[in-house]
Amino acid sequence: MTRERLNELLKVTGDLIPEAMEEHIGDLETDAKELLPRETLLEVLNTNQVPEAKQQALLDALDAANAVPELVELAHIMAQDAVRGLVRCHAVEFYQPLPDCLTGFAREAYAFLYTQLCVLEGRKALRARGIPEKYDEDIPERMTRKQLKKYVETGDINFDDYPWDMNFYCCQIFFLDRFYFIPYRWGGSPEAWRNQETGEVVALWHAGVRVRRDGQIDGVNGVRDPEAFTTEFMETEDAVWGNRVLPEGRISPEIVMLDKKIWRKALGDDDFLLALHIPGGEGYTPERVRSSCEQALAFYDRYYPEYNYIGFWSESWLYDPGLREIVKPDRNIVRVQKQFYCYPVEEGDRMIRLEVLGDEHADHRKLTPRNSLERGMFAVWDRGDRFHTTGMFLLREEVSRIGEDPYET
Repeated sequence: MTRERLNELLKVTGDLIPEAMEEHIGDLETDAKELLPRETLLEVLNTNQVPEAKQQALLDALDAANAVPELVELAHIMAQDAVRGLVRCHAVEFYQPLPDCLTGFAREAYAFLYTQLCVLEGRKALRARGIPEKYDEDIPERMTRKQLKKYVETGDINFDDYPWDMNFYCCQIFFLDRFYFIPYRWGGSPEAWRNQETGEVVALWHAGVRVRRDGQIDGVNGVRDPEAFTTEFMETEDAVWGNRVLPEGRISPEIVMLDKKIWRKALGDDDFLLALHIPGGEGYTPERVRSSCEQALAFYDRYYPEYNYIGFWSESWLYDPGLREIVKPDRNIVRVQKQFYCYPVEEGDRMIRLEVLGDEHADHRKLTPRNSLERGMFAVWDRGDRFHTTGMFLLREEVSRIGEDPYET
């Protein structure tokens, strides 16, 4: 699709596209005459036992969308790009589309109808790669069930977390053993270097960042340190210097020099990784992390051979180095932490408050801790300290060493 044609469509539909999508759709085209086959939508609604009146409202919304050919054309281009964009890691900042050319309930329902088109496009892309159906079995359906349950119970068809849900509707997230995986492109800090003689990995932070004495980025959680230091970084043809990131997830004031005759860059901007997402439930152990990561590498190497996935990435409150102060070393939270190279991020403790307290603004003093972990957390909050969402990477070479604390030994 040309940019000229895209602009013509957007004049009718309003700005529905993810940022920079126009840069990636030059080879895409469609002759579709409907947003979604009516029988496809009916099957979804009947499977989820949507009452007749609410079914009719969605069918009417589909008719309204189909009556705008510009919207139909744009939807099919967007769906094709969304599916491959998640693989290529471009233009994936999804937000719920609300077309200007629709009104009332049809405008609100459009995003749900569009997700069902993405399911069709996503599965078409998987079959083209030869990926067996077992890998996407019930992947988009679990999100459809959740969305239609909300619609049936409340009448609200709007999404609570549209960007996350789109991974499922586009069939580009895979559940392998214990964890979910989707492609991720690295950017920012830190960058990692590997000693070619010993295999040791050292991560270095970029220059110009204020870091508190506790190793966290200054200003996170609203906490500032008058004695914070500023990170330094320099690279020449022969060496690289920078503040070392300690594997438990803190930035050190120590500046190290790495000789490029011995050290090679192991992780840098635009490298492809696999994002690891942690569903709730049992089995959060180093053994299951290893099993899941091994399966993920085998899967992506086979079905996405054109991408060189060099390892894994994730962010979670579970990686917070502060948890080591309140959790025994033999607990799985700490055991899993030690298999990753962790690093600080600017998120603060919003995630942990949502997970533990159920509300980022909740007052823990009005709640009763349910277990030893929460008792430790409440004690930390009582003394005025805070927790930190933390990032991690795990490189391909260390997957076979999971269980041996590969970055800390």
